[in-house]
Amino acid sequence: MEQGEKRILVVDDDNAIRALLMTILRRRGLVVDVARNGADALERLDRCHYAVMLLDLMMPVMNGWEVLERIAKRENGSRPVIIVLTAGSEPRDLPSDLVAGTVRKPFDVDLLVDGVFACIAALTARDQPPDCPPAQSERNDRSKAN
Repeated sequence: MEQGEKRILVVDDDNAIRALLMTILRRRGLVVDVARNGADALERLDRCHYAVMLLDLMMPVMNGWEVLERIAKRENGSRPVIIVLTAGSEPRDLPSDLVAGTVRKPFDVDLLVDGVFACIAALTARDQPPDCPPAQSERNDRSKAN
């Protein structure tokens, strides 16, 4: 666990998209976790601080709309900056106090990464809670080193 890190959470039910974003963001030096659905994302939000969340809207178990409703009930200081990823043609009005922007799938990877970096540049890094596990991107690096 890093002191004062700016961790990213990628929430998408598509294995390929999660793997792609994990790889790209990790290679750019970011600390990344992934979640397969909204319920998994909320569990991670309860354990760790995230600077930015890339959130798919259309997922099984708990969709992105439900995640936004739950995050809206949290204190502002504990909310990540949210960038919505959607394959939908036109998402409903997204709450501007929660969602910084929308990126349509298929997305331009460089544009998405630039958006993530713009968001984290404006944020202050926060220490992780003691029960927050090492980021998945860090665990992947350690397993490759062994």
